[in-house]
Amino acid sequence: MIKAIPLLLALALASVLLIPSCQPNAPADREQRLELIAELKAFEKALGFAGTENFKTYSPEIDAYHYLFYTSSTHLPYSLDDPALTAAIGTRDSVSLDYQKYDAYFYAIPSVAGEGTPVTDSLLQEPLYRFIQIIFHEDWHEQVDLPLGLEEPSAEIFGYAAARLFAGEKYGRGATVYKTLGNSLDNRLRESEVYGEYYDKLSALYTQYQKGELSEMDTLTRKAQLLDAMGDELYDIWGGRPEQLNNAFIAFQMTYLRHLPLMYQVLQANGSDLSKTIPLFLAMPEQGTTYNSLAQVKGIEASVIAYLSSKL
Repeated sequence: MIKAIPLLLALALASVLLIPSCQPNAPADREQRLELIAELKAFEKALGFAGTENFKTYSPEIDAYHYLFYTSSTHLPYSLDDPALTAAIGTRDSVSLDYQKYDAYFYAIPSVAGEGTPVTDSLLQEPLYRFIQIIFHEDWHEQVDLPLGLEEPSAEIFGYAAARLFAGEKYGRGATVYKTLGNSLDNRLRESEVYGEYYDKLSALYTQYQKGELSEMDTLTRKAQLLDAMGDELYDIWGGRPEQLNNAFIAFQMTYLRHLPLMYQVLQANGSDLSKTIPLFLAMPEQGTTYNSLAQVKGIEASVIAYLSSKL
């Protein structure tokens, strides 16, 4: 049975990365990681963050959070803000879904945003660079109130930039953790181009199908070819392919990647100085604006994009 969850209450999710099998920086013990969180919180405060209650408790009974996102096999939703991408709670073993009709993405994540979210065992086991980035990423969600398609890329940029700044000060710029954070952000920016390109190609394919210009069989055959080529390009970036490369996964990723390059350009335009960039992100317009449709989400995005573009 699938239990649906409303996306607007849904906890902003930690980003998913394609990480090569060789993971740098083996996790430290629990007490060291919990002490590190206190340091990260103090660092956030120095950057001008409003305090959050996140990561102040440890819940050994929570290993991870298990989510499912699914959509039609012949439709590509816009993002997590699109009602066409259904969110649910469950694992592949606990839900029943027609995989001929639907594309599904099962996601076990170490942390979610939300007041008072605890430290989980899976978060403690993350490589050091991911651990630091996740804390900053999730706490950013408490600073702004926008659709996920805007919150997530701004959280990615802030998360990586703050993590690199912290890692450079604590471990030194020659440290593996510092270099890995820089490489991971570069890869995220590279893959944003790949996802954008294939999102457009797949959307055009499904439009042909919906117009009756292609049969379902031809559509699915061409879809498989596009996904295979997309997987090749992602392999070139990460040294690995997504295990669940389909409509649901692509829509999920577009939430993070569609506006990531613009957010990064704003950071660069301010000399990669967080003391200048954070106030600009915090001042993004339309915060707290209610929305009940994808059209309204896109309207909010257009307003924020215009604002950010004016800061370049």
